[in-house]
Amino acid sequence: MARRACSPLRPNRGENDDCRRHISIPLIGKLILSVALFGLLGWAWLAYEIEALEAAMRPPPIIVEIPPPPEISEAPERYFAEKDKVDSDKGYDDANSQAASNDESEATSIADDDAGTTPAPPTLMVGVDATLTPRDDIVSKGLEIALPVIANDARMAWELYARPFELNDPKIPKVAVVIAGLGLSQAATETAIQQLPGAVTLAFAPYAHNLEGWIARARAAGHEVLLELPMEPFDYPNNNPGPHTLLTSLGSDENLTRLDWLLGRFNGYIGVTNFMGAKFTASTNSLEPVLAELNDRGLLYLDSKASRNIVARNITAKLKMPRIWINQVIDHAASRAAIDARLFELERIAKSAGFAVGIGFPFPVTIERVSEWARALRQKRYALAPLTAMVARPAE
Repeated sequence: MARRACSPLRPNRGENDDCRRHISIPLIGKLILSVALFGLLGWAWLAYEIEALEAAMRPPPIIVEIPPPPEISEAPERYFAEKDKVDSDKGYDDANSQAASNDESEATSIADDDAGTTPAPPTLMVGVDATLTPRDDIVSKGLEIALPVIANDARMAWELYARPFELNDPKIPKVAVVIAGLGLSQAATETAIQQLPGAVTLAFAPYAHNLEGWIARARAAGHEVLLELPMEPFDYPNNNPGPHTLLTSLGSDENLTRLDWLLGRFNGYIGVTNFMGAKFTASTNSLEPVLAELNDRGLLYLDSKASRNIVARNITAKLKMPRIWINQVIDHAASRAAIDARLFELERIAKSAGFAVGIGFPFPVTIERVSEWARALRQKRYALAPLTAMVARPAE
């Protein structure tokens, strides 16, 4: 008998049930297979699109070729680490408030000037020594390391290597600025030498490469030069100024041996300043032999006030040693507004005490603001002076 086609219109219920069973089984299987296939394809497409979207949102890689750093002899890893945290800004500000009454300073009282009169600008006397060829008569002979000595005519390195300076009007306040940490960065050192006025003093790290070349260029541009002495901070060795650091744990003989190595790094400097050293400069037993040796070699000492302790002041007074103290760190916060405020504070101190000394570091913003400030200083009736113009003479 021929099989009849299934139809929902047929009245026979049993036959219709057979038809539904016959149709549903293979159809459901095909539907399940189709759904699975389309689901797999949809998941793959969606995953690809998400990955592509994430890749598109990522910034493209930037490949920069970094040239090898300049060769540095025994450079410390953290030479540019922030100076000792022992002192806050208040430590420097306290010194500022005492500047007018400092009996060791050469400050002069400043009378009120007529508003309608303009004093003559400072006269800058540049002599032969300003070309800064190191003198043979103040360098030790016959030693492996050439060290500064006092000349036969009793003149000292800080005098012979000074940038000559004279004021026509002694009422004009003097301001000196020191830029420290030079020599380790070629770009920063070159910028400081070329862009800063010659009256700005430059301090060089002892670990820099080709120091003799840098000093020759700095002196040729009219800058006085200092050598930085690494000294022990309170958190040494976690904060390490580098090899040959002067330490309180060493005897005076060992510290003086390290000092000889540091002093022999180059010639032509007027004196030294401490790098870090909050612990070392607070120790009379450790600091006194070092300062005595520096004094015997005709060098001045610039104290950057790593410590609030006045040990260095007492020692240099006893030795009748030429010495200077910092009033302001001008770029403690390296921003234009902060640096401008510190430079203005230097002017205020100089107006009160007759002189002021600031120190900074070779950040681009520091060099920019100091250069801009120096150009306008004369119109404000201040004199930008070399560091030696601020020295408290031994007789005083």
